[in-house]
Amino acid sequence: MTAITPAERRLDVRMSPKDLINIGVFGALYLVVVFGINMLGFINPAVMLVALVASIVAGGIPFMLFLTRVRHAGMVTIFAIVTAGLLMLSGHPLISFLISVGCALVAEAIIWAGRYRSRRLGVLAYGVYSAWYVGPMMPIFFDREAYFSGPSMQLMGADYVSQMQALLSPGVLVAFDLSTIVFGLLGGLLGLRLMHKHFEKAGLA
Repeated sequence: MTAITPAERRLDVRMSPKDLINIGVFGALYLVVVFGINMLGFINPAVMLVALVASIVAGGIPFMLFLTRVRHAGMVTIFAIVTAGLLMLSGHPLISFLISVGCALVAEAIIWAGRYRSRRLGVLAYGVYSAWYVGPMMPIFFDREAYFSGPSMQLMGADYVSQMQALLSPGVLVAFDLSTIVFGLLGGLLGLRLMHKHFEKAGLA
């Protein structure tokens, strides 16, 4: 087993230009995948729920590729700040941003425990990070009536809102919240499998 050097044990948060470029590139890829799939949710609420699950799984591909570039603390947190910040500008609530950063900090601790080399812990880190999907749903718990009567919901039309209210019962919301980590783990495993099968051969991982 390779010995761990003191440099590998300390929490170095200094960012190089290459680190920032990697955060920007993979953050953009992650948003394209997540936002692109979730756009299908405009069809109807049932498709929206399926799209949310699919985007969690598919998001594991760019995230796992990003982790191959992470070599010190802070990169995953900045990744979360950038991506969650942009999603907040698009309409996500503040609590979603805060949950994203919190999940990123836990993910940071997990990959640090593996000294940024353990791919299995990388999968676990993505599973934990995926719990940020709980954030956009939180306003439904806080004030269900205000959420469904808000301007963004009213733009979807009365039929869409009615179907969404019926679908997103408290039980469904709790089940979705609890499943985010499970689907995140599946996404991490998918990303890992694709890295072994395709990206490593192409020199991308």
